Amino acid sequence: MVAVQMSGPKLFELTHEDTKIVYSPGSLDATPSLHYAGPMGKYSFEGDEIETHVSARGREISVTLDRVSHLNTYTLTVFVPDLDLEDEETSFQTVGIHSSRRRAMSSRLGAALTSEPLEFEGLARNIEYQAAGTTVLL
Repeated sequence: MVAVQMSGPKLFELTHEDTKIVYSPGSLDATPSLHYAGPMGKYSFEGDEIETHVSARGREISVTLDRVSHLNTYTLTVFVPDLDLEDEETSFQTVGIHSSRRRAMSSRLGAALTSEPLEFEGLARNIEYQAAGTTVLL
């Protein structure tokens, strides 16, 4: 028999226009994962590649989408609210931001930062993780 952890959602799906993000705070091995498909390309992140800050209202999740040499960095940050699910899934709305930082080639000029705010439609789901080769008794 396998113990199934059910505290809080285990999978978040976020969409905004042509951007789709699937985030899992962690499975049996507690490794978080984030999959991004959008105008910056397709990316998958796991573990330490995902920067997480926990607040009283939820989690701020950040990933570096691309580093074009040492001069340009593109990042994505989304806010995932704390939710208590009474059903297997629930819809919600949240926010995020695409940002780019262009470093100056000389020390005399500062870095240029541009940001694009995003409003996401979200779906939070409870899912069951099962170790390979085990049986879940219902």
